[in-house]
Parts: sequence; C-alpha cells; structure tokens
Amino acid sequence: MTQGAGGVSSGGGVGGFSGGGFNRHHHHITHHTSEVGEGGGECGKRCCFFVVLGINIISFTLCIRKMSRYLRIALLWLYVATAVLTAGLLISLRILGTNKFKAAPTDMRKVETGVNNAFCESYTLKSSDPFEAFIFDKEPVVDPRRIEEFSTSYVMSLQSNNYNYWGFYLLPGSTLQVNSTNDVAASATPIVIQGDSNLQTWLDSKGDCSDCYIYKQYMLRHHSYTMNCKETDNYFFVYINGGIFDVSSTANVFIRRTLYDVTKATSACAFLPGQRSCRFDMSINLEQSLVFHSGRRALNQSIDMSGSCGARAWMYVIVFALIPILVAGSVSFLIWMFCKDDKTEEKQALVPDPGSKEQNSKLLTKNVLVAYDTCTTVQ
Repeated sequence: MTQGAGGVSSGGGVGGFSGGGFNRHHHHITHHTSEVGEGGGECGKRCCFFVVLGINIISFTLCIRKMSRYLRIALLWLYVATAVLTAGLLISLRILGTNKFKAAPTDMRKVETGVNNAFCESYTLKSSDPFEAFIFDKEPVVDPRRIEEFSTSYVMSLQSNNYNYWGFYLLPGSTLQVNSTNDVAASATPIVIQGDSNLQTWLDSKGDCSDCYIYKQYMLRHHSYTMNCKETDNYFFVYINGGIFDVSSTANVFIRRTLYDVTKATSACAFLPGQRSCRFDMSINLEQSLVFHSGRRALNQSIDMSGSCGARAWMYVIVFALIPILVAGSVSFLIWMFCKDDKTEEKQALVPDPGSKEQNSKLLTKNVLVAYDTCTTVQ
C-alpha cells in the first residue's frame, strides 16, 4: 500500500496543488513544483558540455586534431578510465548495497529494486513481516483460480483545500471495491489514477490533467466504486476536499486479489522475522524473476522490506576491465599506425612566414652571420 497527502492551492480549487510527496513500492519520489522553463539553462549547459566533449574525443581519435601520437594515446586512456570508473560507480550504487522498499499485506509482486541478473550472483530478501518468495526461470503467470481476499478501512480528516490518497498493487483479474462515507453533504471528490507516472503527472500538473486518471466522481455523502483490474500496476485512490469546510471521510476497501502460479517456481523460501533471510542464487537468464508474497500473517499495513545483491565479480572484471583494455588497446594501435605526429611547428621554424618582413630580416641576418662564421672557420 502506498499513502500520501498534500495541499490544494488556495486560489486553484480542486484543480490546483502546491506540493506533496509519496513513497512508491520500489522507489522514493520527492514531488516539487517549479516555473515552466526553470532549469532549462542548466540543461542547455550540460548538453553543450557533452557535445563539446564528444567532438573533442572524435577529433583526436580520428586524427583530425593536431597533436603527437603519445599525447593522443594518453588522452584516449584517460577518457576510457574516466568513463569506466564513472559507469562502474553508478551501477554499484544502484545495484549493490541494501535497497529498501514498501509492501502491503497480501501483496504479490516481482522484486525490481537492485535486481540485475548480469551483475548479481545472489539476492537476499528480508522484511519486518512474514512473507514467501519464489524464483521463476520465466515471466510468472497469473493463476485466476488463486484468490486472496483482503479488507481494511481508512479514516481521514481532510481540511479545506487538501487531498489524501492510497495506492494498491494489483495483478490482472483482481477486483477492488471502495465504499466511502462522509460526514457532510459537500464531501471529498474521489479520483482513481493508474500507474506511478500518471500520479506524478497529476501532482506535477497541480491536478490539471484530464487524461491522467481513469475515474472521477463528484459525490455526496455516500459513494461506492468497483474496479476490475486488467493490467498489472499500482492503482491510486485520491480524495480531494476542494471546498471551504473540513471533511471527515471513511473509506472501506475490499480487495479480491489474483496471485501468480507458484507451481512453476524453481525455488521457494518462507521468511519469519528473527529467522534467516531468504537468499537466492541468480543466473544470467534475463527472464528470471524473483517474486515475493506478503500473506495474511503480515503484522503491519505498511511493510518494510529490504534486499541486497551479491556481486558477480567476474562480470565486473569483464565489463569494466577486460573489455575497456581491449578496446583502448586496439584504438591505440590504430592511432600509432595511422596518425602522424604534428610537425607544423618544425615546418614553421624552417619555412618562416613570408608576410612578416621583420622576421625575414632577422632570419636573413642570422643566416648571413652563420655563413660568415662557417666560412671564417674553414679558412
């Protein structure tokens, strides 16, 4: 379950929002508003920097820019080392270490945080609540005959020009019913949004996006909505109080979930708090999936989960050492064979600029003196 709240701008009614934030199941997103075009200058500077850098790299690797072969090869290895270190650091920060995310009771979903079949040799999963975990060699399939029911209630007090929302992760074939009761006739307006991106769009646009939600209803004191889920996604139920009076509402939620078919899992693990974490060996099979299921035994409505990736060392050596060395070495050989040293300065010393009379006069005087000394020595 995902929960969030925020305020409605005083002059915008239901259509305008000033800020807010939310925690997704796998990522943390901080919402903020800004003026249109803000940051465009910084983006332009970054783009210009990378364009200039790319032109510079191409110019000296293709022997367009004049320099010695030694300097050309040295710059090549410097750029390769910088790129490899930067990419390795970014991938390590994103994959390695402990990654935390949220879940809800009866959730059954794929683990996506920090899981990478190429760079992870193993993956360890643990939680504050009991769960089951499964490994599939292929994309898990929903079994419409496996059903799990879950119900809960949320009591909210919405001040004037405020909103609140809850999110649920559902598999295809699931149904969700929400019955709302309000204490006054002028009550909160419910909106249903599908997907994290649409929720962020709704927040960024300050509520002014007619195509980012799938349901909206101006209701009175009682309201009921039933949704049949056709796609695997996060679904958010937003309640907005755009009036001038505070509203107290109660939302009763009943979920009938479909689950994955675990009979096709190649490995399984049951976890209880205080016991050993669930550890799975990961193959390089890109279709391999890790799935967890938080059952009815969950102790909290918001479950803290964490996972950690065990690095596949030989993959890092190949990707960030062997391949860059081979590529840089091959290019260095080509540079040495086909790029000639720049001798412009030597030619300029031997053949002066004819347009400079002063330089010609000095050079002529110098040559005459050298010739005179040579002649005197011979005599």
